[in-house]
Amino acid sequence: MNSNTPSLADLEARLAKLERQNRRLKRLGLLCLLIAGLGFPLAQALRKPLSAAPRPAPPTASYDTLVVHRLELRDDADTLRGLWTASGGAPTLTLHDEAGKPRAALGITPHGPGLTLYDAAGQTRAMLMLTPGGPYLTLLDDAGKPHALFGLPASGPSLVLTDAAGKPRAMLAVAPQGSALALRDATGKLRAGLSENGLFKP
Repeated sequence: MNSNTPSLADLEARLAKLERQNRRLKRLGLLCLLIAGLGFPLAQALRKPLSAAPRPAPPTASYDTLVVHRLELRDDADTLRGLWTASGGAPTLTLHDEAGKPRAALGITPHGPGLTLYDAAGQTRAMLMLTPGGPYLTLLDDAGKPHALFGLPASGPSLVLTDAAGKPRAMLAVAPQGSALALRDATGKLRAGLSENGLFKP
């Protein structure tokens, strides 16, 4: 046999070496495919903007009944801006200004519903009431004394003006019997009057 001719043992050794190399190539190829398979969805996920990620829904609360005896409304500075109470059997909603002072109150009194307006000093300046006898609007001075009363009772509309002491000085009314105007002095004595039937006699 020629010495350059490979023997059977050499061929078997070369064949075994080729098989080992072939197995390593197969493992390497499978590893590359696995990495590529994982890399594609990862790349797709990285391509998506963060805003596309689903956001959890905000928690919601639902109540059929809410029972409170006092409800406060406060602003960002923790200043009281609204108060809802039902003390004394009279539900009242009071609104406060930026200084926390009450400026308007809406409530139900034993005489009926009413709206009260306050000035910056907290003094009552106007009141609107709906009584069983009809609606009434009262205007007050800065000392809290009423000076004008507008009413609409069943008998007809009326206007009463008072002086600094709170005494009625001028009255104007429209009744089924006719309209009338009466003027009184500081003692309450009638000094002049006018009606559809003629002048009042002092």
